[in-house]
Amino acid sequence: MLIWQSSSVKRKEVEALAAHARGAAECLLREDNRGSLILCEQGRAPKEVVEKRVSALFSRGRSGPEAGPWIFSVGIWTPEDWREEFCAWYQCEHGPMLLECREWQGFQFLEMSTRRGCQFYVLHRLSDRSALDSAQRKRSRSTPWFGRLAKNEWFDQAFERVLWRRMSLLWL
Repeated sequence: MLIWQSSSVKRKEVEALAAHARGAAECLLREDNRGSLILCEQGRAPKEVVEKRVSALFSRGRSGPEAGPWIFSVGIWTPEDWREEFCAWYQCEHGPMLLECREWQGFQFLEMSTRRGCQFYVLHRLSDRSALDSAQRKRSRSTPWFGRLAKNEWFDQAFERVLWRRMSLLWL
């Protein structure tokens, strides 16, 4: 899977970038209007686009565009020696707890190769942005397992979180 990020925010510009994809391309705009995201399976990113080539590790619930117009993306770096525990926490506790919220439709847990440590990206599919304020999300961040992980500098506060709204879905 490819994740393309750009500073473009105008629909025609973003769709022109997406034209470099092969197959389906989902175009999204940052909620704060400070950039765009294109999700696709194949293609050649234009020069002005930051490309991340990621591999799926696991997913739960619905993960396609039909799951809703919102994506809450989370970028996560962990040290190599925390990889297994972090993935287990997400797969066995955190992710399932989020999915108890009706508006939290699903997520994809992705990994990108790095020279040091582990780089993960999680694409959470939301039918409504209110899921971010849900009791289920609050509860998922207050467990003993979360507390153990939160003792590390790299955990939680260091994560990159961005809310995106779909602009268009193209078949190229």
